[in-house]
Amino acid sequence: MKTHARVVVIGGGVVGVGTLYHLAKKGWSDVVLVERTELTAGSTWHAAGLLPLFNMSYTVGQLHKYSVDLYKSLEEETGQDVSFHVNGNLRLACSRDRMDEYHKYCGTANTIGVPFEIITPQEVKELWPLCETDDLVGALYHPDDGHIAPVDVTNAMAKGARNRGAEIYLRTEVLGVEAQFGGEWLIKTNKGDITCEHVVCATGNYARQTGHLFGIEVPAVPVQHQYIVTDVCEELKAYRDGGGRELAVLRESDASYYLREERLGYILGPYEAGAPAVFADGVPETFGQDLFPGDLDRLMPHVEAAIKRVPSFEKVGIKDIVNGPISYTPDGSPLIGPAWGLRNVWLNEGHSFGVTAAGGAGWQLAEWIVEGEPGIDMLATDPRRFGPYTSKAYTVKKNEETYRNVFTVHYPDEEREDARPAKTSPIYDKLDRLGAVWGQRYGWERPNWFAPPGML
Repeated sequence: MKTHARVVVIGGGVVGVGTLYHLAKKGWSDVVLVERTELTAGSTWHAAGLLPLFNMSYTVGQLHKYSVDLYKSLEEETGQDVSFHVNGNLRLACSRDRMDEYHKYCGTANTIGVPFEIITPQEVKELWPLCETDDLVGALYHPDDGHIAPVDVTNAMAKGARNRGAEIYLRTEVLGVEAQFGGEWLIKTNKGDITCEHVVCATGNYARQTGHLFGIEVPAVPVQHQYIVTDVCEELKAYRDGGGRELAVLRESDASYYLREERLGYILGPYEAGAPAVFADGVPETFGQDLFPGDLDRLMPHVEAAIKRVPSFEKVGIKDIVNGPISYTPDGSPLIGPAWGLRNVWLNEGHSFGVTAAGGAGWQLAEWIVEGEPGIDMLATDPRRFGPYTSKAYTVKKNEETYRNVFTVHYPDEEREDARPAKTSPIYDKLDRLGAVWGQRYGWERPNWFAPPGML
């Protein structure tokens, strides 16, 4: 193992490997990645592999678009099949408010160059013949979207990084870090020490533990996400045997679930209320490449909604319930950029859509490290947007809130209530009595406007 490298990336999931790949692609071949067990052993291996281009953030939207474009070229570059199914992504609208949200998103999509179509219920039926459409207002369709094999795409980027001189050390656990007088970092591992100029933390479920090594509190805590894998669906099999193309990934946002094909059966993934945050005090030593028990009761409202939308779903048996940890942040966007108060320490943490964002996050973080600044506006994902108010208890509550609101309608100037108020001024109570309608910025409560008596 090397004793010196220009950059050490900690974490061998799709996000860490994507960072290593892009550093090497920028010409920094003296870079290494250390992983405590095996590549993809955290959340990557059990991810559903969806690649949703839909995102209301200009920053995150650009990262997702870059990833999707990159993944389409990886097999040609590396020879590694990534199992990319470009079958499209269909988001249903059951209300006018939902349709208005999609129209608002179109401005973001047009600005960053994401292809999309606004389609009618009849066109939904043509794309998804097994779907009931009578109550739909319309839908948003992404033809370039789809799903991918998370392990395969990680291995492809690992191969691309190695081909450019990067090195990957498995079963290498980081035990401690020390800042050196010359500005470098000493990374202590069970296989020996590495001195480096830059450190990138891409440790997923371990983000808080890794942050503690550097003396910082990283506001990223995993939440349980579960999805159902079914047996073969006879109606779906008949449709495909009859020449039907693979159905688009179906998202019924108003019922908070996604549904896609999986080996002539289905994967159903809800974002349900009551999904608990986990590992706020660290990942137990006994939890390796493991899962939590499935909670079918929590999933049943979404199962019933899926049956109403796709009647053939009622007739399939459940093969498995996959329930694993997925990292979240208080506002749902990842932490990509410099750590606060530390020289040359970088975060690539808090990815709730890690497979979708990994390519783009690695692209921009490598730009930031190598060129001194990112190539796009990264304010929405800069880790310094949070502060000390994001305590463990605050982060747990906000992350659970973010999870259950993945599919809610996101109105302009949205404000969410959980774990507030975090910080208030001396005149908070007086303004509250005057009818203040509160928003928050950097944890501080501030009036967005004042409501006349009886209005709220």
